[in-house]
Amino acid sequence: MSIPKVVGIEQEYAITIKGGDDLSAFHASCMLVNGYARKAGLRGPGIETLWDYDHETPFQDIRGELFSRKSGRDITRKEDNLLINAALPNGARLYTDHAHPEYSTPECLGAREAAACDKAGELILASALELAKEAFHPVTVDLFKNNVDHQGQSYGCHENYLLDAGVHQEYFVDDPAKAQRTLIPYLVTRQVFAGSGKPGTSFQISQRADFMESLFGLDTMFKRPIINTRQEHHADPKRFRRLHLILGDSNMSEFASILKIGATQIVLQMMEDGFITDNFSLKDPVQAVKRVSARFDCELELADGKKTTALDLQRRFLDLALEYRLRRDVAHVPQVDSILEAWTNVLDGLAELKMSPDMDLEDDPRDMSRKLDWVLKLWLLTRYRRRKSLSWDHPQLKVLDLEYHNIDRGKSIFYSLQRQGLTETILRAEETAAYVDEPPAATRAWFRGKCLRKFPQEVYLINWEVVGFDHGDIHRMVPLLNPLKGTRERFQQIFDQAANSKELLDMLAKLNS
Repeated sequence: MSIPKVVGIEQEYAITIKGGDDLSAFHASCMLVNGYARKAGLRGPGIETLWDYDHETPFQDIRGELFSRKSGRDITRKEDNLLINAALPNGARLYTDHAHPEYSTPECLGAREAAACDKAGELILASALELAKEAFHPVTVDLFKNNVDHQGQSYGCHENYLLDAGVHQEYFVDDPAKAQRTLIPYLVTRQVFAGSGKPGTSFQISQRADFMESLFGLDTMFKRPIINTRQEHHADPKRFRRLHLILGDSNMSEFASILKIGATQIVLQMMEDGFITDNFSLKDPVQAVKRVSARFDCELELADGKKTTALDLQRRFLDLALEYRLRRDVAHVPQVDSILEAWTNVLDGLAELKMSPDMDLEDDPRDMSRKLDWVLKLWLLTRYRRRKSLSWDHPQLKVLDLEYHNIDRGKSIFYSLQRQGLTETILRAEETAAYVDEPPAATRAWFRGKCLRKFPQEVYLINWEVVGFDHGDIHRMVPLLNPLKGTRERFQQIFDQAANSKELLDMLAKLNS
């Protein structure tokens, strides 16, 4: 029986600095992190919450391989730890990763909630930019929620899904051919609705596709794999595992983001329940990622020599999902019916989408541009380049591509199009804004966030799976090894009653006795 597919998104933001050479991307990112942390009440006298790296093993592979190099994230000095990290009261983490800011959403149960938390991250970073504007002056700093700088570099939008430990072991360690028959073909072809698009020598529907180089692997910056095999589960590994996906694009479109996450949750639940028995193995999955990105309706070769297309494969997964919905309990996937409806409508719409040989948009009878980032961007760039008589690789198109993803809503092309009613809005403004301060109610993120909100001076250490309190003569740790526990329903009352963390822990002990 499958378990709820708790999900979290890690978004790496591109940063540009104009008007001065003295400010590095690293220091600008740290200024953003700490400026927002001060606003959130997480910096100040007596508040020194460290991020706990002891539970992180970024160079341990689930297949038993261990990299010899040391982690650059092993922050041992308190000053360095505080400089780059801020755990937030909404259950998220904001930090400097290498030379850019990164926002990791709190754990969420459903796709809509995850998309709203991801959008809340945009609001948080935009607020951080506004707070730092005076300190940055006369330098101008911009942030972009995208995946490519058009100079050969890519940065990620990583998805994390909770899996049953036994199923994870079976599919990704004991018999990875099972993943090649099921999950990998789905992920390879998912970009037909999840891609955010980019111009280059021609137009491509995915920003990350060209950077995928292997099926399985540990790296996120070199030899990037379709399935990341990092042994870093942030939960009880005897019961749970984290599926870490790094091949997806960052989505500005709410519709695309929700569909990407929700459809993936359904496929993973079918996989856990052993419902997918067909063999969808591709002859060359890594090459297929690139082929689909170059031409979404291209022909793909299966491992058995038969030919298919990305849309046909997606249709087969959708048909399975519709059958699964009728025969099994899909309660673990919130809003499952709306996700299945969206999946159906998108595949129907893409089947009717008319494209010229060089990927110009000729006809969009189902208004796919209102739903999908890559179609909206293609529509925009096609109009512009025809008016200006530009080739696909013209630098001006790359500028427009970048500005589409600007999180400053006054500069962003995407948000300009949204204000004009040219893209579908699903999330209510107040729904997204709520997750700037409040954690999701039905995962452990709620407990972690409430500890930071109510007892910031007493939390000395934190990460996804533990909260540590400083009680002067002793440090006391609260493990959070089950992502499905620590919820508002169970713990709201004791948080309301506890005057300090000692009282909180005493009540927890009685509750668990």
